[in-house]
Amino acid sequence: MANFMVTFQLISNYDDESLNLTDTIEEGYEADDLDALFEILDDPDEMDSIDDASVINMDTDETPYEVNIEYVLIKDESGAEVYRDKDYNP
Repeated sequence: MANFMVTFQLISNYDDESLNLTDTIEEGYEADDLDALFEILDDPDEMDSIDDASVINMDTDETPYEVNIEYVLIKDESGAEVYRDKDYNP
């Protein structure tokens, strides 16, 4: 098994766009290879397990109509970048 560090980008979307928040978090994963990791990450239950509290705006009683969570960057155990979403520019 190999170890991978996955960066997720979280974006909350509110009716009032001024309340929208964006954050990134990193999570460690073990998988046989990159293809096996993609299978894990593409499982909807896995995305549901990501804590989205950092993009819930606590300055309002409004709840977001959507919280988008995407994996945007993957590094292998040596720190080498093995995947980057084409739209991800930190």
